[in-house]
Amino acid sequence: MDPAGMTTDVWGVDADEFPAGGPVDEQVRFLLRYAVLAPSSHNAQPWEFAVDGGAVEVRAAEDRWLRAADPGRRELHVSLGCAVETLRVAARHFGLGCRVETPADGSVVARVEVGPGGNPERDESLFAEIPERYTDHRPFRQSPVPKDVTDELRDEATEFDVDLRIVREARPKQTVAALQATADRQRMDSPAYRRELGRWIGNGALGDSWLFARVGQAVVTHLDIGGREGRKNSALIESAPAVGVLTTATDDRPAQVAVGRAYQRLALAASAANLAVHPMSQILELPEQRESLQSVLETDHLPQHLFRLGYVKGRQDHTPRWPAESVTVDAD
Repeated sequence: MDPAGMTTDVWGVDADEFPAGGPVDEQVRFLLRYAVLAPSSHNAQPWEFAVDGGAVEVRAAEDRWLRAADPGRRELHVSLGCAVETLRVAARHFGLGCRVETPADGSVVARVEVGPGGNPERDESLFAEIPERYTDHRPFRQSPVPKDVTDELRDEATEFDVDLRIVREARPKQTVAALQATADRQRMDSPAYRRELGRWIGNGALGDSWLFARVGQAVVTHLDIGGREGRKNSALIESAPAVGVLTTATDDRPAQVAVGRAYQRLALAASAANLAVHPMSQILELPEQRESLQSVLETDHLPQHLFRLGYVKGRQDHTPRWPAESVTVDAD
């Protein structure tokens, strides 16, 4: 898709414009204005929505799949799960229910059927955070995250058979930080990875100005910055008051979509609690590093999504998005 079509205007979606008396397909297309505000790996926004009345097929957009960074499509499916759950939270706000199916294979990653029966009060605090939530890349303050808050975040994940592990202690955080440094160096040793990341930075997906985006693309593509990135990102992990890892018993596509759904719920809940979150995927992109992280967590479950959790001062700007109309088609 043309990066020139991305805009931050989409964050100003107005709930008062919902076509309450309109046909269900109009209502569904309006709900997708919220779905496109979901987080995604590298802000790739790898979703396409095919609408047929009150049904939505959520498909992977092949042109926005990051093949070098995510050859197994784990991050892609996590991102699509975030969009699915955002759609469900928005539907509930407007008194609509959602039935979600996640096929194990095929071109359709999730089928969502929208209809009457939603509880407007069920996710009201989460709905309010959809246009407020953002990913924060800055260092976090040292203020600890209370256990009752992390317990609340863990509860958001249990519906999907996803477990949230919280790492607070200095020693295991140091180990995770060391894994991050190694992962950054190994990732940046790959020319294909650097080209892909540079191309994505260059198209403005991370919200930089045209000049900074192009400079960033040149730096990532052509310079050896693996050591620098490793030191920076490992310091971010080690200094964070908490590191969260979502894990699952299986590693199939439905489990990865479930992780995305769980992550979006806890990210919205974190936003409501004035907590910042910052996913960091490099460790999980390398099989050996992922196994090492699993050992640190002392679990038989598989790590699927890692993020920093903490407090910051002020806010960061939203990243640009393709409007819902740009990523929505009529079902075949």
